[in-house]
Amino acid sequence: MRIGLLRHFKVQCPHKRMMTSKEFRDWSEKYEHSKVTKKSVEMGGIQWDICYASDLPRAVITANEVYSGNIILDKLLQEVDNAPFIHTQRLRLPFEVWHICGRLAWFFKSKSQPETIHGTKKRINEFMDKIDWSQENILIVFHGFMLYNFQRELRRRGFQGEHIRHVKNGFLYEYIKEDD
Repeated sequence: MRIGLLRHFKVQCPHKRMMTSKEFRDWSEKYEHSKVTKKSVEMGGIQWDICYASDLPRAVITANEVYSGNIILDKLLQEVDNAPFIHTQRLRLPFEVWHICGRLAWFFKSKSQPETIHGTKKRINEFMDKIDWSQENILIVFHGFMLYNFQRELRRRGFQGEHIRHVKNGFLYEYIKEDD
C-alpha cells in the first residue's frame, strides 16, 4: 500500500517583516483566500486510485492540477490554525517570531491556540478511520503543518517514508506499508 502526501502549491501572500498580533491575524486570514502559484509536480508515474484533499481553496486547486479523477474533500484535513500567541497593541515582532511561537504555543497546549496538539492528533486519526484502505495508492493533498503531523502518525502505523522536517510546497512524499 502506498500513500502520497502533497502540500498545496505556494501561496501568493507576502507579509510585512514586523507586525502586531492583529496584523499577523489579518495576514493569516488573507492567506486562507490568496492565489497559488501552480507548478509541475513529479507524481512518480504512479496511478493514484483515490484522492483526498482539504476543502480549503489552495489544496483544492492543487488537487485538481495533479489528479484527474473524483476528489474527496474533507475539512478534517484543514491546516492547524496558527493564532497570535500574545496580543499586542503597538509591539511589533518579526513575522517568523509570530509563526514559530504560535506553533510552540500549540505544542505546549496554550489557550492562545484554537486547537490543541491533542485536537490535531484526534482529527488526523478521525480522518484515517475514514480512508478507503481497500485502495492500493492513496493521494492526500493538504497543508504543511498537518502533513508534518500526519507523516508521524503514518510511521506509527507501520508505514515507511521520509522523515520530513521542512515540508515543501507542491512536492510529493511517499509512504509505503507492506501487506501484512
